[in-house]
Order: sequence, then structure tokens, then C-alpha cells
Amino acid sequence: MKSLKGRLIIVALVVIALALLIMTRGHRPFIEHFRNTVDDLTAPLIELVSTPVRGMHNLMENKTQLFTAYEDNKKLRDENDTLRRWQAVAQALKVENESLRALTGYKPVENVEYVTAHVIAQSPDAYSGTLMIDAGKTQGLVELMPVIDAYGLVGRILEVGDHTARVQLLSDGTSRVPVISGNSRQHAILTGTGDELLRMAFVGGDPAQIQLGEPVMTTSEGGLIPDSVMVGTVFRRDAGGLLVKPLRPLGAAEYVRIMMAK
Repeated sequence: MKSLKGRLIIVALVVIALALLIMTRGHRPFIEHFRNTVDDLTAPLIELVSTPVRGMHNLMENKTQLFTAYEDNKKLRDENDTLRRWQAVAQALKVENESLRALTGYKPVENVEYVTAHVIAQSPDAYSGTLMIDAGKTQGLVELMPVIDAYGLVGRILEVGDHTARVQLLSDGTSRVPVISGNSRQHAILTGTGDELLRMAFVGGDPAQIQLGEPVMTTSEGGLIPDSVMVGTVFRRDAGGLLVKPLRPLGAAEYVRIMMAK
């Protein structure tokens, strides 16, 4: 029974297919009209179904474009960051090169040798405390050696390690250096105040003879510092005597040189 029913269904389908084929060939206008009618009836449904599909497609396309724009912006930001880093490196190298050139050009004393060192740490206060440099016993440094920058005397070696050393700045409250005024030739001891200005104490002559603006430099008294290393200029008088201003903040140097007797 089932076999007969299956055969009848197949025969019916074949007949329908043949009828449609004949209608297509013989009544083309009718078929076209039928197809157009079906298209008209199904168009709203197709539009209804395709609208969210197109929206999803547009969303995915916009998402892809946004992701591409994000990636492009990220690449641009990375490139800008790289350029800024290289610019910072170039500026740092420029400043470093200028510091080294200035330091090399400053030769206050000819009968000594110099060891150049980089300042790797400094006190928060530019006018007091100490500096740490990247040279030590390996480079021949010992305590009390004078340390200069491109402007003059900065301080003296306080402590020495194998590869590092600590420099006591002239502005440190415990610093004491023998000096002489450039014009009136008055000897004194330059002491640190923990501030921007240094003080000329124990003046050997008449302090009134020392004029404001006179240069102040080292003397070799005590044999620890060579003569004529620039320190600063007489800046003003107060109740305690004469105050000397270094040519620039003592802790501002990036590179220093340590003076070693030949």
C-alpha cells in the first residue's frame, strides 16, 4: 500500500512539473504576471526580514571600520610616543653634550689631572647636602679631593666607594674652604650656610676693603685645593659679614670633574 502511494506521489509531481514547463513555454506572460504578483506580495516580507539583516551587516561593517580606525589611532599614538621618546633622548643628549663641552673648556688649574664623572643622585635641595657621582677608588679618587663643574668649585669628595663617591657641596653647613677675594686679596674661610649663599668667615684683613661683586677663588692653604679655582662673587653684606653667591646652584651640575694632583 505504501509503495503504491509513493508511486502516485511521484507521478503527481512529474505531472505538475510537466504542466509548469508547458505553461512556462506556452503562457509566458501568465507566468511572468504570476511571478511579479508573488514578488509584489512577498516584497514587504522580504524587506521586513532583510532590514535587520542589513542593519546587522552595516553594524558589523561599522564595527570593522571602528576597529580599523582604533588600530590606526593606536599605531599613530605609538608612533607619536616613539617620536616623543626619541625627541626627549635627542634633547637630553644635546644638553649632555653641551654640559660636557662646557666642562671640558673649563681648566682653572693646569698642574692637575681630571677625572670626569656623571652625577647620579643629588640632594633635594640644590644648595645643600651632597651629590653622588659614578667614579670612585677604581678611578683613583680619595677623600677631600676638590670637585668642579664648568663654572668653578662645587665641593669636595666626602666618601669614596669602589665605583661611586659622595661629594659634599660648598653650601653644606659643615663645608669649610680657604678662599681669597680677587681684587682686595683678603683671605678668609668660606663656609656653607645650607642655603643659596656662602659666607666668608674669619677674614684675615679688613672686611670693609672687600667690595661687592669681587670674585672669590680658592687658595692652596692647607694643600688640599689648588689656587685660583673660581667659587663665586661677593653678593652682599649682612650682620654676620659677607655673603658669596656661586655662579650657579651648586647641585645643578650633571657632570663634574675631580681634580687630582699630578
